[in-house]
Order: sequence, then C-alpha cells, then structure tokens
Amino acid sequence: MDVSSTILAIATPPGTSLRGIIRISGNDTFVLINLISDHEITAKRAAHLCRLRLGALNLPAIILTFPAPNSYTGENSAEIQIPGNPALLTRIIDELLTKANNNKFDARLAEPGEYTARAFFHEKLSLTQAEGVAAIIAAQSDAQLRAAKMLLSGSLGSLAHKLADQLAAALALVEAGLDFTDQEDVVAISADDLMQKLTVISQQINTHLSRAVGSEHLQEIPWVVLAGKPNAGKSTLFNALLGRERAVVSITPGTTRDVLTEPLTIQTTKGKAEVMLVDIAGADQDNNALNQQMQAVAETAIDRSELILLCVPGNQENCDEPDDKTIVIRTKADLFQITLSPEEINVSAKNNIGLEAVRNVIADRLTDQAISLSSDAIILQPRHEAALRSSRDHLKEASNLIETGLLGEDAGGLSNPELIAASMRLALNDLSQLAGEVSPDDVLGRIFATFCIGK
Repeated sequence: MDVSSTILAIATPPGTSLRGIIRISGNDTFVLINLISDHEITAKRAAHLCRLRLGALNLPAIILTFPAPNSYTGENSAEIQIPGNPALLTRIIDELLTKANNNKFDARLAEPGEYTARAFFHEKLSLTQAEGVAAIIAAQSDAQLRAAKMLLSGSLGSLAHKLADQLAAALALVEAGLDFTDQEDVVAISADDLMQKLTVISQQINTHLSRAVGSEHLQEIPWVVLAGKPNAGKSTLFNALLGRERAVVSITPGTTRDVLTEPLTIQTTKGKAEVMLVDIAGADQDNNALNQQMQAVAETAIDRSELILLCVPGNQENCDEPDDKTIVIRTKADLFQITLSPEEINVSAKNNIGLEAVRNVIADRLTDQAISLSSDAIILQPRHEAALRSSRDHLKEASNLIETGLLGEDAGGLSNPELIAASMRLALNDLSQLAGEVSPDDVLGRIFATFCIGK
C-alpha cells in the first residue's frame, strides 16, 4: 500500500443526506484544498467557514483541519462538509483530482481501509485496534458491537505486548547463555527458572483462550421469526418486544413487505444474551409478482430461523400443524378471550400482556444458542485465536525440551538451548503479530481490504 500519496474519498454512505463528508489525508492536503477554497486554509487545527470554487458554482462549506501528527491518520488531514448531495460530493472529488493533476500533486482516490491503514502505519492504532474499527463498521448486533469495541480498546494488543515482553526477556537470557557454552560455571538462566517463566506465560494464554468466544460465533446469532397471516399482530408484537416503534403498524393488511431484523436482549439462566428478532410479511395466497417475492423472502427467513413465533389472533382458528420449532402466540388478547392449549401463549402487545412469557419461552428454547452478553467474555478473530494457540504450542515445545534436559542434568544449565530458543522465538513471533510488531504484508492486506472506502 503506497502511503506517500494524498488520498481522497467520500466518507459518508451513498445517498442524499443533510450533510456529506469528503475526507483528505496526506502531505499535500492543505495545499490541495486551497486550490478550490475562497480563502487560505492554514495548517492549524480549526474549523473554517468558506466557499468552494467549482467553476461557476460557489458552494458554502465547513472545512475541519487536522495537522500532523494530531490526526486520525497521523498525517495532515481535513474533512470537507457540504450538503449531502451525491452529485456535489463527486463534483468536488473530481475537481480536487483535476487540480492535483494540473499542479503535479500526487493525489488519488483512497483504497478500502486506507485511512485506518495509515493510522496503523503511523502508530496511531495497533493492528488489533484497526481490526476493531472494521468490526464496529460491520457490527449488526449488540454482541458484535461490544466485541468490536473491546478490540478497539486495545486490550488484546496490550496483553500481547505484556506477554511478548516477558517472553523476550526470557529468550534474551537463553540466547545470552549460548555465548557462554564453553564456560560451565556461567548460567544465564537456570532450567527451573526458565520453566517457571514459560509456565506463567502459558497459563495467561490458556486463561485468555478459555474465556474467548470466536468472532464467527457472533455471526450465528439465532433468529426468532414472527410468522402468521396478514394483520395477525406480528409487527405490533415486534415493536412491543423491542420496546420501540421499529416496524410500521397499520390495519391495512400487507404493510410489512420486507424482512425486518433487530437484536433482542433476553435473560437466560446463563445471564443476558442476544437473539435476532425477525418480522416478515404475512402469509397469503395472492399470486401477484410483488407478493410472490415477499413470500419467497419470508420463507427464506423461516428456513433460517431457530424458533418461530406463529401469531394467530384469538378469533381465528390455527390450522397449522405444530412442530418443535414453532410456538403459537395468541395475539390481540385485549379483544378476544379464548381457551388456550398448553403450548400457546396469550398476548396483547397493546396492553403489555404476555410479553414477559414470550421473552421467557425464547430464553428457555435458545439458552444454549443465544449470544452471551457477559462482560467478561473475550471475543477473538480467527487470526487472534490462531496466533495465541500457536504461541502456546511453541511454548509447550520449549517446556518439553527443558523437561527432557532436566532428566539428564544434575546442574541447573539448559540442555539443547538452541532448540529451546528456536521454539521460544516462534512463540514470540506469534505474540508479536497480535501486538502489531510483526505483520506480514499478506496479513495486512487481508485486514484492510475488508474496510469500506473512506475509513
């Protein structure tokens, strides 16, 4: 990744909005902005009110300037804020690139994740923190967001730094001992002392792994689908369980046409956890093209679900065959009084009747599948877990070599110190990857390629 160029990108999502942002970073940032600004933008941290000259168009703008090294990327950076019209944003990008080309400036469009990559290269973020930024952007549930914030906090990187420092200090003693192999009375570190140090480091890694939840597990959050005929009260129940107006509710059948998904927190026997609550279009037999698409999407959601809450108004007969995956919810209990079967739940979302029973049955059915929101759970990306396990395995190799030597040694010196040092070096390399000190180009490329443009 070339970090010498000045990069530009639209940093706000596609579409029209109240405000759009163009982000610029690199040595020529302020010089480039001054080519289209109606007054000089100086290299000081400030907010500037100005007008941008775009041919015959003078556009009011706010420009925020962040001189190096006190910026997100560690470089001279700026944000241009204008009304969020996609045509205007593109026009400014094109104008800046044209001006840069005419004045022989090295400026180009940013690659995915390049702003955060530059923050990493300029030591504003560790590698695990950079991965945390990507995870926050991609988070779709509270559990995923909490995991991303944990990465961004740098706690994993701090742990890796601490363990790497401990291991590096022990390795230095082992390698120092290699310089005195011809002097029997010189022992840089005894076998017992080294074994103790490696055991402490291994135990810390094991503790971290035992409390860890794989990030891929967060993608498997169980779906709870609200199914039923049109106007069965699905969307009303959806809003009531969430505690806010997420779905549009109307007496007109067919209001819900797409699949609405929202994370729902439940209380299980293992503590707070999260499931994905899903509202789908009502099931009917209309054969028009739009309805067929709606039903196809709804069926996909039902097939994907781990639990179905079948909503049936109290004045209607349930003609569906029950199964282990489905719970019948008798809706509109404030309007209709009926005799329930043992597996049915009477609910009036309007009057908050039966909502706790619905939450409880979700918790009972999905205790083992719901995503834990426990504060002490540690979320690891596959790369992190692989590095920790590999480091632990190499430490085990070193410990085994020490134990083998102790069986035949009367003195405290090390047998096969070269092999022990080699295993320790491999373990240190694994920890250093987490700390961001040893980062092969292919690893960096995979991480930052997952970002979106402008981040």
